[in-house]
Amino acid sequence: MTPEQIDLVTASVTVLRPRLPEVADAFYRRLFAEHPEVRPLFTGDQDRLRLKFADELDAIVQTIPDFAGFLDRTGALGTRHAEYQVRAEHYAHVRTALLAALAEAVGPQGWTPETAAAWRLAYDMTAEAMMLGAAHSHPRPTPRR
Repeated sequence: MTPEQIDLVTASVTVLRPRLPEVADAFYRRLFAEHPEVRPLFTGDQDRLRLKFADELDAIVQTIPDFAGFLDRTGALGTRHAEYQVRAEHYAHVRTALLAALAEAVGPQGWTPETAAAWRLAYDMTAEAMMLGAAHSHPRPTPRR
C-alpha cells in the first residue's frame, strides 16, 4: 500500500469510528445472508462479537503504518481464527461483505474508486497476514526422506 492509500483507509475509519459497531452489524448481516454456512463459526454473544469486530477493525487500520506491529497483530488474529475453524475460502466471503458494508457506511461521496481500491488492498494484506499466522499455528509435518 502506498502512503496515500494508507491515509485513505485511516481517514475513513476516523470518520466512521463512532459508527463502527453499526458497520460491524451491517457486515454480519451481509455475510450471514450471502453465506449462511459460515454462521455456525460465530458463536457467543452477538452484540459482544460486533463490538469486538469494530474494535479490531479500528486497531488493525491503526497498525498498518507500523508494518511489524501490523504483522504481529494480524498474525495472532489469524492464529485465533484458525482455532475457530476459519478456512482460507472464508476470507473471500468476508472481503465482499466488509467492503460492501464500508461502502454503504461511507456513502457515494466518500467511497471513491481510490478509497475502494485502498480498502481492497488493506483487506487483502490483512487476510494474507492472518492466513500466514494461521499456517504457522499448525506447522506441517516435515516429509521423511
